[in-house]
Amino acid sequence: MASTPIPPRLKKGYKTNFNTLLRAAERGDLALVSAVRADTNEPRALVCAMQRNEDGTITPVPFAEMIIGNPFELYHDPTMSTEQGT
Repeated sequence: MASTPIPPRLKKGYKTNFNTLLRAAERGDLALVSAVRADTNEPRALVCAMQRNEDGTITPVPFAEMIIGNPFELYHDPTMSTEQGT
C-alpha cells in the first residue's frame, strides 16, 4: 500500500489570516461573496472578511476560495499521513 505524503507545515501568515477570519466571524463580519477569478475569468465563491472603513463603506477582503468538487476526493486526509518510506 502506498503511503500518504506528509503535508508541509503551515506558513506563519496562514495562521495570522485564519485568526483574522475567526475575529471577523465573532463580529459578524464574515461573508460568502461571488466573484470572477482574474486569471481565468471563472466564477468563484470567496470567503471574505468585511472591512469597515472610516467613511462608512465596507470592503470585502478575500481570504479563501471555496473548493470546487468533493474535497474528500481532492485531498489526502491529513490525519492519515505517514512517513515516507515506512
